[in-house]
Formats: sequence, structure tokens, C-alpha cells
Amino acid sequence: MIKAITKNYIKYYQGNAPIILSAPHGGDEKPKEIKTRTKGVFDKDDYTYELTELIIEEFYKQTNLTPYGIIADISRVKVDINRAKEEAYEDEKASIPYNQFHSFIKSAKEEIEAKFAKGLYIDIHGQSHPKGYLEFGYLLDNSILKQYDGDLKENIKDSSISALSKFTKECFIDQLRGPHSMGSLMSNQGYDSIPSIKLPYASDDNYYEGAYDTIRYGSLNGGNISGIQIEFPYKDVRDTKENREKCAKAFVDCLLVFIKIHLDLDLKK
Repeated sequence: MIKAITKNYIKYYQGNAPIILSAPHGGDEKPKEIKTRTKGVFDKDDYTYELTELIIEEFYKQTNLTPYGIIADISRVKVDINRAKEEAYEDEKASIPYNQFHSFIKSAKEEIEAKFAKGLYIDIHGQSHPKGYLEFGYLLDNSILKQYDGDLKENIKDSSISALSKFTKECFIDQLRGPHSMGSLMSNQGYDSIPSIKLPYASDDNYYEGAYDTIRYGSLNGGNISGIQIEFPYKDVRDTKENREKCAKAFVDCLLVFIKIHLDLDLKK
């Protein structure tokens, strides 16, 4: 497997597969030379750093390929990398890791577009909603997910996976919550997910639809790389090494099925 490098508090895996994984909120480093933020959200997404690395390792085991990986070592109290610059930091020194993170993603996207002409960007987060579902975010909020299929399908251009329809035979609704959606595939592995056949939307409205990184690096604004924000619950998923390893295995199993069906790429060795 390709080894990672670390530059400006950002760990980078130089990939050779049409997949980008990023994890902006799992870092612990709190450099004294960067002032701590006083506004915004400061919560760490516990063990998303470790989970992302396990997913990269599992992906390699199953494919002999390495996804591009961009993982923040720096703590969210210093910089929130999943925000626009004006919200991300208060100390200009924090612009260095911020820009490094986004530079790595941009270069990964450019390489994938050049080599494969299509791909998938996945932004990995952790949430603590009471029901403990996986939440797959496509930039469509819960009120939109509640719509009937006939209305919901009109939102394709507002989603972060609008480019998938260029490569898959399945309709937009099936990409979101059909049998071969990431949510339904993970539900079949024992991880209840939104949206999916089983849970097409959040009944209690606790759902994250995606944020800055997914807006910027998915296909909302064009290109052939679609994006998904994934919010992993803590209990039974992130809480122990055993559970993280189990989830990483299930996730890669599902991801490879999703890529084969929706990007027409069979990457499994």
C-alpha cells in the first residue's frame, strides 16, 4: 500500500484509485503558534481519523489499490476545515493547514479526472444523534428526502451526485435510496442508514445532508466526480477498534458494489 506523507498537519495518501476519502474533524494536534478559535463548532469527530485509515487499508486489501486520503491531524479548535475560509479560522497561521488540506483534494480530483474521467469523493464525519443511524449526505435536506419520488427526482441538479447519472443505468431515486444505494447496501450489512429503502428519511429530522467540502468537491457544480458526506454514529461503529474494523470492512464491501454499479468500475481484485 502507498504510504502516507504528512505536511502542515495534514496526512496525505497519494492514491491510484478513483476514490477520495477525507476526514477533516478527527485530529488532535493543537499547535501553540495557532490561536484557538472562539466561534463556531469545536467538537472532535472521535475516531474518524482511525476509521478513515482502516477504510483505506481495507480498500487496499480488497483491490490492491489505494484511495486518495486526506486526513487532518490538526484539531478543530484551531481550524474547521469543513467550512469556507471566513468561518474556518481566526488566526491567519491556520490558513496553512487549511489550504494544504484543500490543495491535496484538488490535486487528487485533477489526477482522477485525467486518469479515470470519473470518480467518487467521500467526506467522513461522526455524529451523535440519538437513533444512531449512518447518514449519507447528498446536499438534500431531510424535508427534500420526505418528498414523493416524482418530486424528489427533480432535485438531481441540486445534489452532490448529479454526475452519477452519466455512468449508471439506475435512476436518481435508486442512486439515493434504492437497493444499490450506499444506504441500502450498508443497511443490508446491519448498519441502519438514511436514506435507504428501510429508512428513506429521518423520522425525527436528525440528519446531516452535507456541508462545505461536499458542496465544493462533489458534482453539484459540474465535473464527473460525485460526492457523499457520511456521518458515522459512535456506538457500535466508532467506539472500539473491533467495531471500527468491522465497519470499515462492511463499508468497503458496499463501496465496491456501489462503484461497480454506478461508475461501471470493477475494482475488486
